[in-house]
Amino acid sequence: MEPLVQHMECFSEVLAVSCGAVVRSWDVTTVRRALQWARYLLHVYRRFANRGRAREALERRLRSRGGPPGLRSFAALECADARLALRLLRNRALAPAAAHALPSLLFPGPAADSEEDAPQSRLALLARRGSALHLLLRLGGDAPTRALLRTHAELLCARLHEVGGADPTARRKLLDTLWARGPRAHVLSVAGEALLRDADLEPTRAVDSAGADETQELLQWLLESPEVLAAFCRQLPAVRLASLAGRHPALSRAYLGLLTAWARQLNYDLQKGSWVPTQPEDMPWEELCLRLQSLCQAPAPLQEDVLETLRSSKALDGDFEVPGMSIWTDLLLALP
Repeated sequence: MEPLVQHMECFSEVLAVSCGAVVRSWDVTTVRRALQWARYLLHVYRRFANRGRAREALERRLRSRGGPPGLRSFAALECADARLALRLLRNRALAPAAAHALPSLLFPGPAADSEEDAPQSRLALLARRGSALHLLLRLGGDAPTRALLRTHAELLCARLHEVGGADPTARRKLLDTLWARGPRAHVLSVAGEALLRDADLEPTRAVDSAGADETQELLQWLLESPEVLAAFCRQLPAVRLASLAGRHPALSRAYLGLLTAWARQLNYDLQKGSWVPTQPEDMPWEELCLRLQSLCQAPAPLQEDVLETLRSSKALDGDFEVPGMSIWTDLLLALP
């Protein structure tokens, strides 16, 4: 019993310093070992949780010693890894290499999702009590895994669910804050994952109380924010956007409207024999074709909507059949 109490006291010291500047010297190995230590204590908790006498003896020993700071009860062991993870996520002093590796240490990928010791559920439960914003802002890596995006989608919807009851404008404020402060590319990727979560996520995952209301609030935020919508429709992969358009008709109409608006910005270069952008922010011809082709390959009625939009624009533009005269003619020729 005494060695276990000593382990708790030592880990409590790790918890304490994880909030301070000392983590500037932590490398990836140090962070990994700290998380492994926390998960060892979780094993201890699960071993003694239902063993009444042993648990009572441990609780008495902890009380007699005053309890280590941060771990003053046996029950605190259950979330030791999540508490450590959240403290590291919030601490901007964490060494860059360790901070960059933290997402993969916390969210190792789909293969680990079903593992009993995966910290996602405990991390989500703590994060939804006020730390979801920190989590979303901190973990915007260059190439987030699908497991990371999926968990962030859960956290975002759970947070929207929590704040929506007290203040009708709170959800919009939260989304605006994420857009203003977060890594925007990551926020958009999480938003896209959240809009698909009803089909992709199992109902028994960590955060399952947020439903259609939060999805609709997120969708409305996208549709009513021109800057966000344009960035969303530019950044997300063409196939993902086609899937989203098939699920959300309002987004489909907005996306197709943006694609046609971007098409109008292209000019035909006689020397190059191709449609070229006139401004740096214009969408290149190749990408425009790729996105329209992805919509045409999506389930009905998206293909017919695209073709009807292009045909109508072609008719208004003079209904030319010669390539190079109208971008709508050339787009129709480029589609399968």
